[in-house]
Order: sequence, then C-alpha cells, then structure tokens
Amino acid sequence: MQSLYVVYLDRHHLGDDLFLKSLAQHFAEAGAQAPPCVLVHGSGEKVERTLEAQGYFPDRSGGVLAVETEEQRRLVERAVREVNQEIVATLTDEVVSTVGIQGVDRGLLHKAPGEPLKASNTGWLSALLKQHVVPVVSALVDAPDTGTVQEVPAVETVRALSEGLQASFDPVACVLPAGDATGAMDETGPISAGDARVDDAVADPAAVRTLVGGGEPVLVAGVQALLGGTAGEGVWVEPE
Repeated sequence: MQSLYVVYLDRHHLGDDLFLKSLAQHFAEAGAQAPPCVLVHGSGEKVERTLEAQGYFPDRSGGVLAVETEEQRRLVERAVREVNQEIVATLTDEVVSTVGIQGVDRGLLHKAPGEPLKASNTGWLSALLKQHVVPVVSALVDAPDTGTVQEVPAVETVRALSEGLQASFDPVACVLPAGDATGAMDETGPISAGDARVDDAVADPAAVRTLVGGGEPVLVAGVQALLGGTAGEGVWVEPE
C-alpha cells in the first residue's frame, strides 16, 4: 500500500514565511513524483497576534488557545481559516495543485463528547490525494455541545486523519525538525520518545511525544527529504 505523509505544521513553521515559501518550492520541484501528503495545521502566531490586537492574551492548553468568550472563539476560527488560505495561496503561487480544507468541511472531522477526535468521512479526501492534490487541513471541528466551530489540537487531527485514511494508504505521521534539518538527531536507527535529542532538534517536542503516545512511531524529517523520496534521511521516534 502506498505511503501517505500526514505532516504536522507547528507554530514555529507556520510563523516562518520563508519556510512556507520553501515548502511550496519543494512541492513544485517534486511535481507528480511527490508522494501523497496532507498538511495539517492549527492556530499559529497569526491567531495570537489577532487576539492580542483585540486586547486578549489567552494561554495555550494542549496546543489550543484557551478562549473564554464567544468573540474570542470567533476570532480564533477566522484566523485559523485565514492561515489555511495563506498556506494554500503560497503553494498555488508555485503552481502546486492544492486545496484548502477546514476540518468541518463535509463532516471530515467529528468530535463526540468524551470520545477521541475521528476522521469519519475520508473517501473524498482519498480521491483528492490519488489525483496528486495537496490537501491543507485545519484543525477546526463542530463543537457537539454548542453547535459552534472550535479549534482542536492539530496533533489530534494528524492522528485522526492517519487512522481515517488507513483503508486507502499507509499513513505516516510526520513532524518537521527545527530548521528543516534533522541536526542533532542524525543517526541510522530509531530513537526513543524520551531521548533528549527530541527536545534539541524538534520545534514542538510535545507534539512528537503526543503522537508517539498513541503507540505508533513518528517520522521526523525535512520536507525535501520527504518529497525527494529520501525519507531515510529522517529519524524515527518510537514509543519508550
């Protein structure tokens, strides 16, 4: 079964315009030979700046901004959608076939009370991937108790999509290293999630450990390595 890279875009990389430009260029250079990839994001620095401009300074809990009012929730939703549009525009500028998807679209993501996040309707997403389209998916879902749209942790979205796409692909959860290079993690074999090098070389080590905590290894690799078919240059992080 064909591998599918489900790539987590952390706050560090989302806030780096040069990285996003480089990301788009790597996809353009790889062309139709690129392996199927899904890019997943939540709220980044743009969302924080949007709230700060309105006088709100919420903390993050589990990677999600802890909003307190309906106005803050609306601001977060709007900013996450804008981040999605900006990523898509950057890829499109490099003539990469891309589609922006909110987690609420077509019932893609579903969050039942007390249950883990699920991707329960992935057939149309699989069809896009098989057409060499790059989906950019935001971590937005319909809140089951209020009927509003809320942000969920992007790492949960990565896990849900990986599970939901298993019928069509062999999904691999991917996390980008700081600086888009494996750096201090460069070695031949896998390392443990508790290894200190995870903290040194990955922009969001908590995301790595959350994903690995689900029982599956995570691939830490730069975009060029993933798209160039040289993912062996990355490092597998395995459960302890």
